[in-house]
Amino acid sequence: MQKEIHALKSGLYYELTSPTYLGEAKQTVYLNFIDYSNMDYYTRVKRKRYTLVPLLLYNYSGELFRIQLGEHSLTQLYREFLTEALLTECNSSTCFHLIDNQKEKSVPDSAYRLEVKIRTNETSAGVKLNNSSFFWFDGETMEVISNKTRPARSRLAISIRLTQGEDCLLDKTYSVDRQQTANGQKYEDSYGANAACLDEMTECLSMVTKEIVEEISQEIHLVLSLPPQNKP
Repeated sequence: MQKEIHALKSGLYYELTSPTYLGEAKQTVYLNFIDYSNMDYYTRVKRKRYTLVPLLLYNYSGELFRIQLGEHSLTQLYREFLTEALLTECNSSTCFHLIDNQKEKSVPDSAYRLEVKIRTNETSAGVKLNNSSFFWFDGETMEVISNKTRPARSRLAISIRLTQGEDCLLDKTYSVDRQQTANGQKYEDSYGANAACLDEMTECLSMVTKEIVEEISQEIHLVLSLPPQNKP
């Protein structure tokens, strides 16, 4: 199970749905390098329960696994995905232009700087493997395999700090805890169930990331839209 999961990868995605800002982006904000994704490198698999029901004409075995998403199972580092999501959202729906300053080039003292820290980044789900065998009196056996995924859940917390020189304009932590609904689909083998489980986890993480990124972009937009005398 662990080896099968480690051989799979799934991609995060960001879908831009916010209204496009039609005004002129007069302000520039420099995004500092996001240095840590705050998630395990390998996806972890833990068997939570094993059930065996041996009967004369019927056998049933079931295994429940809890799976926690690791960065190795993603097609790109999460911190890189978050950086791209912030750039995509802010440069489309806000009054400012966000520049990726990951190489930490020198900028004017009066420039706006955005520091981002990932405080919590946990995504998990489950896989239930079911195997039923029926024994007929003529010696034949019928096997029924029915594997399912358990709903994915993401807990994500991201802190930001927007500054201009020595002034802090915005200092806030955004948190989301979301659980997806089960898809109800059945899979004939563990590979299909594991691949679906991984896709559901990346979908859940993508959605909570989008929710937080939209909040961040809009709050910075509001702060920078204020007249200078009204800014925090």
